[in-house]
Amino acid sequence: MLIHKKLSNFDCDKLVRLGEFISKEYVPKYFPGFSVSIYEDNKESYYFQSKYLDKDQRRTFSKDSIFRIFSMTKPIVSAAAMQLHEKGKFNLDDPVSKFIPEWNDIKVYKSGSNGTFQVEKPKRNMQMTDLFTHTAGLTYGLQKQTPVDKEYVQIGIENVVDSRGPNGALSSDEIINLLSDIPLEFSPGDHYNYSLSIDILGFIIERISGSSLEDYLNNNIFNPLGMDDTSFYLNKEKRNRFAPIYRWNIEKDAYEKLVKNKNSKIKDIDFLNKPACFSGGGGLLSTIGDYQKFGSELLNSKLGKSNLLVSEDTADLMMSNHLPNNLDMTQLSKFPLAGEEYYKGIGYGLGGSIVIDPAINPNNSFEGDFGWGGAASTLFFISPINGFSVVFMTQVLESEETRRLSKDIRTIIRGSLI
Repeated sequence: MLIHKKLSNFDCDKLVRLGEFISKEYVPKYFPGFSVSIYEDNKESYYFQSKYLDKDQRRTFSKDSIFRIFSMTKPIVSAAAMQLHEKGKFNLDDPVSKFIPEWNDIKVYKSGSNGTFQVEKPKRNMQMTDLFTHTAGLTYGLQKQTPVDKEYVQIGIENVVDSRGPNGALSSDEIINLLSDIPLEFSPGDHYNYSLSIDILGFIIERISGSSLEDYLNNNIFNPLGMDDTSFYLNKEKRNRFAPIYRWNIEKDAYEKLVKNKNSKIKDIDFLNKPACFSGGGGLLSTIGDYQKFGSELLNSKLGKSNLLVSEDTADLMMSNHLPNNLDMTQLSKFPLAGEEYYKGIGYGLGGSIVIDPAINPNNSFEGDFGWGGAASTLFFISPINGFSVVFMTQVLESEETRRLSKDIRTIIRGSLI
């Protein structure tokens, strides 16, 4: 455990409970180990790590452990896109078809199933903002709730994140072309529906910049911020630092290591191979220290202390609610959200959630808190009003047992502020 008392705006005697509480309540019951970090003013004021990265091999957590961050890729790629927005490469109300002409005639689902659909024209064009906020009418296919979901699964679109191997080796152009033949779930702007829209945003970054998403992120975010261990795939010499994924087994009432390639949605793969396309929605690997470099720099932009990542105006734009009529995610969502109570009073900015009404949110958040999590229970958020950023890392697929983790972390942090 590390606490820098002179740097901290926290009561250190209270903050010390954070790591101790998670260790007691979650380890080893729900996951084998974790690390958590708090930065203030670009400096680490708190760090705690506990137990095992890989329980079978007795590998322990360290600051240079590498994790699949899944959807915590989204804020990074959204910031990358906003760099291009700052340069005048697109406007937020630009039609997506300006950059993806293959979608000039995209339609909206009306009825039908098994690929035989009745469709209609959307009420308005899909705009760039819709991609940032998951209001484009796209989906993931992971829930298999609707005929459109099932069509995504049928053609393998849900494997964009794992675009390695025979079931996921689609290029970005192939994905775009396949989606042009599938109707939207709803007219753009009508609803919120978590989707692969940030993957599409990543493909647009490639078309605008003329670079691969990998090269763009390296040149404009990772190298400038010194994020040396953040990438879409591993160098062989880093393999022993890579965390395996665990999942919760309800029948056994315990976590277990994910069997390689057994789960069609999320595969435990070694990431030594370069993917067929770069998933802007969930494909990155990173360390807790690297992600803090991103999070604290985004906070600095918001506070007007730096424009290395984006400008203060752009950070303000990113950390504003862009859902129509200032609705929260539960009010606009097309389908029930997993852990819905935790999304009350939470809007969506450009690439992450934003707390708009902390009074009705059970997470003990502050107004303006911005962040997002990943499928393996990783978490990131910044609190501009308090001037700190938080990153939490573990590798167990989210479940009811781990969903309350964010609330517990925020509650202890809030109670530790001076």
